[in-house]
Amino acid sequence: MVKARVRGVVAGLIAAVALAGQSAGTPAGAAPPMPTGSGQSLPDQAIVVIGRGVVEAAPDRAIVTVGAQFTRPTAQEAQERTSTVMTQVLRQVTALGIPRERLQTVEMNLIPQRRPSSGEISGYQSVQRITVAVDDLGLVGRVLDAAVASGANILDGVAFTVRDPAAYRMRASAAAVQDARASANALAAAAGLPTPRIARIEEIGATIPIRGETLPMGAAPMVSTPVLEGMLSISAQVRVVFVF
Repeated sequence: MVKARVRGVVAGLIAAVALAGQSAGTPAGAAPPMPTGSGQSLPDQAIVVIGRGVVEAAPDRAIVTVGAQFTRPTAQEAQERTSTVMTQVLRQVTALGIPRERLQTVEMNLIPQRRPSSGEISGYQSVQRITVAVDDLGLVGRVLDAAVASGANILDGVAFTVRDPAAYRMRASAAAVQDARASANALAAAAGLPTPRIARIEEIGATIPIRGETLPMGAAPMVSTPVLEGMLSISAQVRVVFVF
């Protein structure tokens, strides 16, 4: 479910407004037209407005990060123990119906552990992490449970996002233009000017957040871990020049 809404976070600036009945052209001694942010000059009668649009979207993808970390006297023992656990994690996660190509290794480290007093190596710490892209959000809790049951002792949380951010960005940009138009019309009406028309639109930027949930590490629960995805707010800003 997606619903668009426009927030009234708008900054309006009347660059230059001519009085009703004023003859065309710039009077002698008048200041030159105000330059815009792009280096171009504005017409004598122009309104510059910043518009902001926001689209709320339900996440349709979760990125789960899990891993294993073990310290053993030798590098081989540490690596073997971690690899054994992660192999079981991969087996159990893919058994839930998640394609193997949705799994990606993001960390694989082997770190010497040294004694504080002498600096001598006392053992090795092996760390491995993977991410799991889950499109069926109903499986997120089961993925976490399967990882913990397989011996994973690292849960780095869940990040929620959308699979097609470009579509939501376009909706947010359209809402931002509507916001700018409403503000420009209001400014023109307040100044006793006719309804302006758009001369130029500049996109300032868009924000597509990834919302994360941090999960406590603990023993595998008896029931599936509840995970609530919530909503994402995708925003865009535009700078619009209106002329009369």
